[in-house]
Amino acid sequence: MKVSIIGGGIIGLSIARALLIKGYKNTILIEKEEAIAKHQSSRNSGVMHSGLYYKPGSLKAKLSRDGILKMKSYCTNHNINWEECGKIVVANEATQKNSLENLFEIGIKNNLENIEILNRKEINKKEPYVNALSGIYVPEESIVNYQKVATSFAEEIKAFGGKIYTKTLIKDYKYNKTRNNFTIFSEDGKSFESDLIISATGLYGDKVATNLGININKMQTIPFRGEYYFIKKEFQYLVKGLIYPVPNPKLPFLGVHFTKLINGEVEAGPNAVLALAREGYDWKTINLKELWESLSYPGLRKFIYKYPDVTAGEVLRSLIKPIFVNSLKKLIPDIRSEMLTKGDSGIRAQLMNFNGGLEQDFCIKKSGNIISILNAPSPAATSSIAIADYLIEFLDL
Repeated sequence: MKVSIIGGGIIGLSIARALLIKGYKNTILIEKEEAIAKHQSSRNSGVMHSGLYYKPGSLKAKLSRDGILKMKSYCTNHNINWEECGKIVVANEATQKNSLENLFEIGIKNNLENIEILNRKEINKKEPYVNALSGIYVPEESIVNYQKVATSFAEEIKAFGGKIYTKTLIKDYKYNKTRNNFTIFSEDGKSFESDLIISATGLYGDKVATNLGININKMQTIPFRGEYYFIKKEFQYLVKGLIYPVPNPKLPFLGVHFTKLINGEVEAGPNAVLALAREGYDWKTINLKELWESLSYPGLRKFIYKYPDVTAGEVLRSLIKPIFVNSLKKLIPDIRSEMLTKGDSGIRAQLMNFNGGLEQDFCIKKSGNIISILNAPSPAATSSIAIADYLIEFLDL
């Protein structure tokens, strides 16, 4: 069987790797950029998520639990540096007590190991500079460099006999009725015969799925940019591990937080603002066609109408550094603007429905022998090996 995977991010790479290991030697991976893992897979904080936030029984809950164990094992076996630094989710207002307790119950139901609720004194033993009334300690949470994981996947794909085509943008496909297979055509004139097509195209997942004939029920991928600051080296002592606020249960974003990176640096952020292009990592990068597609989408307009304060607040937090800093001060009061330098940005490919609801779970769509990984934001990197294994089981391969 010939398999073509469109998209060279960590999900596509993991799927290609798993298929080759399974024995499907005619597996190829097609990526539009000049190199693999150029977008969500490398523009992230490198956190291994243990499954604290996800609805029990959901794909995210199942695959993050399976995924974090498999990711740790993979990194150990392939000499990729990772660290189990632990995470504290902080409640610093009395009104957050119920949300914290509900989050803890989700963690218990999702079988997180050794999580516990800590009081202020216990939290400050682990994170001395945090302002907290109480919090959840999640010891399994870890950090890694997912770019290195993706690179390792790519090396294995080549070692197992698979092929990776970069700088190859797919423009069309054709179903061959007599042979019961497909031909995929690229913009530069290449063509690939395939019995099975798998799309793992992240920010363009909705467009590719639609172009491949998959019904996505009027859903659309909305690009939310997340911006970060770095804490200057002389102030990194303020953060020992991962420090997160209690999230708003209505939104998929976790709020600005502090993240220790595997290279020793410390990030602060992200916010969540509408990107002006699907790959628009700053305010200067604008794609008018893509921006209009976002703004004219009824789901986004309904979302903004439902959450006007959140929407405006995120934009202001992006444009005005003191507002961003004030958000961070809720977690660590000692943080000051001069301690921070502008960091990198990433974009979360978030699937939204026609009514303005955000798809909270991983979403995989199938139409015959065409499959789309339609929604795979965080914790997709953590879960990448588990997602590949799940897909092989789902397709009965």
